[in-house]
Amino acid sequence: MIRIRHLAAVAAVGLAGAVSAPAALADEPNPAPAPVEAVTDSPATTISPVGYADRTMQEFGAGDDIDFQRDTTADARSAIIAHEGAAKHWQRTGAEGAAGHVYVTYVNTETHDHLTLGVNTTMGTDHDHLVDTAR
Repeated sequence: MIRIRHLAAVAAVGLAGAVSAPAALADEPNPAPAPVEAVTDSPATTISPVGYADRTMQEFGAGDDIDFQRDTTADARSAIIAHEGAAKHWQRTGAEGAAGHVYVTYVNTETHDHLTLGVNTTMGTDHDHLVDTAR
């Protein structure tokens, strides 16, 4: 299953191996808060940087430590875990790209806590630990 996710992530980037932040956001128009959507494991599914951040939030909320560790750096993981009391009920409120990253912002609908994940787009989505920033 991990290999299928890995291959789906590779397909999201294509042969170029890297994606620019504006292109990464082009498929994710979402001006209003949106619930974190389920990301399927189908080989035909492509995962955008925003989808990658959504998947990371799903893993965090579900307590999926194996995938959560695979998708985040140690620093990002520590910053996300600091929100442990608010692990569920996150809604995406926005996304923007800058300097090789896509920053995806979430708000917790129960605690009103905010969390922004930085997804590294310079490596392409065929690598692990792409969520390298959380604040």
